[in-house]
Amino acid sequence: MHSPSYFKRTTYFLLILMSPFLMVGQQKIGYNLKVNDSFKILQKAEQLITQELEGSKHEITNDLEAIFTFTVMGKTADGFSIKLVFKDFGMKSTSNLQGTLVNVKASEPVEGDMMSQMFKGLIDYELNLTLLENGKIESVEGGGAMIDNMIQSAGVEDDFTKNLMRKSLEKEFSSGGLAKSFEQMTFFYPDVAVDKGSTWENTFSGKLKAENTWQLDEITSDAMTITGKGTITVDTNESGTTMALAGNHDYTIVTNTENGFINTIETTSFASGHSKMAQLGDVEIPTSIKSTVTYELIQ
Repeated sequence: MHSPSYFKRTTYFLLILMSPFLMVGQQKIGYNLKVNDSFKILQKAEQLITQELEGSKHEITNDLEAIFTFTVMGKTADGFSIKLVFKDFGMKSTSNLQGTLVNVKASEPVEGDMMSQMFKGLIDYELNLTLLENGKIESVEGGGAMIDNMIQSAGVEDDFTKNLMRKSLEKEFSSGGLAKSFEQMTFFYPDVAVDKGSTWENTFSGKLKAENTWQLDEITSDAMTITGKGTITVDTNESGTTMALAGNHDYTIVTNTENGFINTIETTSFASGHSKMAQLGDVEIPTSIKSTVTYELIQ
């Protein structure tokens, strides 16, 4: 008969042998990029803003399409140096009451159209960003210079108009604004090892604030599927109009297992609340925003 100490030693030995198999499902997922990797992304966005006041309804539809490239220039201690270049940018905004408000395509500038010429200044302009392994964007450099290039491209000469344009463009195209915007495409990986079914949390900040919960739904040698749900808030004050909205969004993300970069992303959101316009005083206008945004790796 074996002694109790024999069984203890045997059990301990078996646990050592089995420990790699017990951990087989746990793995670190995230960006694993190589210098000179290059990705071309197509972004499409559809947004419907609805305002209702005294029985009448105002609907503004915004359609956006952008193409940009990410090129890995180097590695940092915990991430990557990325060169981002806009290859095209198009935006159309229409109103059920006022017709077409904006219709521009950066790659097809219209002579004499200041806004069209301004967005032409986006094309082939280089931004430098630092992307962490979990997808958080640590920094963006070049946003201010890109805004100056857009203003110059528009042909504006007087300082007053230049300053007005700069203030408006800084809301979307400043280095900080771009970092928060692009994080909605990149920042969804966990900081710890996970397996299928694992969940984790993070937050978005900026004009759209979100508390997100992510889940690893599927993982194979080729692709990962990650889904996300979150509560969102929109709190803005722009051009005399304030918005205070709250709601939810959902993500479905498919990425490359080896390098972590996206294949596709689809996100839908709905938020409602109220807006106020300076010319209407303190009147609260019931307002909602419904949107769908997609990203697709096209090269």
